[in-house]
Amino acid sequence: MAAVSTLVDRIYRDFLNKPDDLSAFSRLDGALSDTTGTTVVYETGLFSSEEENLLGNGALIEIDQELMLVTSSNTSTRTLTVARGYAGTTAATHLDEANLYLNPTFPRKSVFDAVADNISRLYPSLYNITTTNVTSNSTYAEVPATTVSIVNSWVQNASGDQYTSAGIELLTNFPPSSTNTAVQFSNTSNGKTVYLVVKRKFGRPTAETDDLSTACFLEDSYHQIIMIGAVADIMGATDVDASTQEFITEKLSAENYPIGSGERLRNALLRLRSLLIDEARGDLRSLYPQAVAIGNINYSA
Repeated sequence: MAAVSTLVDRIYRDFLNKPDDLSAFSRLDGALSDTTGTTVVYETGLFSSEEENLLGNGALIEIDQELMLVTSSNTSTRTLTVARGYAGTTAATHLDEANLYLNPTFPRKSVFDAVADNISRLYPSLYNITTTNVTSNSTYAEVPATTVSIVNSWVQNASGDQYTSAGIELLTNFPPSSTNTAVQFSNTSNGKTVYLVVKRKFGRPTAETDDLSTACFLEDSYHQIIMIGAVADIMGATDVDASTQEFITEKLSAENYPIGSGERLRNALLRLRSLLIDEARGDLRSLYPQAVAIGNINYSA
């Protein structure tokens, strides 16, 4: 299992942070245990004297996903006074020795948001197929809000020796359901276990700790699509220096995705994302109809 943070870290490592580009950073000397405290103390010996000179009023520091605006500093005591939750980030608690970055070019919250946007954006080009079951009743049964269609359904017949197609309808934008999504039954007696194969869109992550498989429903093969799309979004929102663009170009060429002569890098990234989605969509279509196992018997979906 991999968390969303692994994609964020890979984007920094593979695309945004050149090996010879060491960002100015230190570490917290003491945890920030609340979201309102305005005093930050950093460890000694990690900032250079030149970097410490930049820690004056108006500097930005980043800890985890939170940006803080420095309003005053005392480098002799390594103490900063800050405004919390700057630029739309959320004030949070931070552990002792958490990394503290000075004036980050690519804020971590921006990279996380780009990853989350690209996961959401995969549907409807791509989707996830999963199996679940509900119990039939005379009203409705709730299903997850990510459900977009029922691929197939089965229920055991009255004699218990066969499974037959269940009469079922997906209800979307359905207020009685807490998920706004449900199924209702026809020609199926109450209290039966109904097995479903459903198509669902991907879950948008809300935290870096969210699991890419269980929370977002992502196949491992989709990770590259997410990263390429996120880097394209970042390039569209940030003034990226020439050396970083060259680093990204070399990275893509090394992976057999050369940039066309005269082609803008962001356009090339979007073209690559489209190509990877087309390949994944072809693979997905080749899997369905597929065999879905219920008990020890396979039924063609």
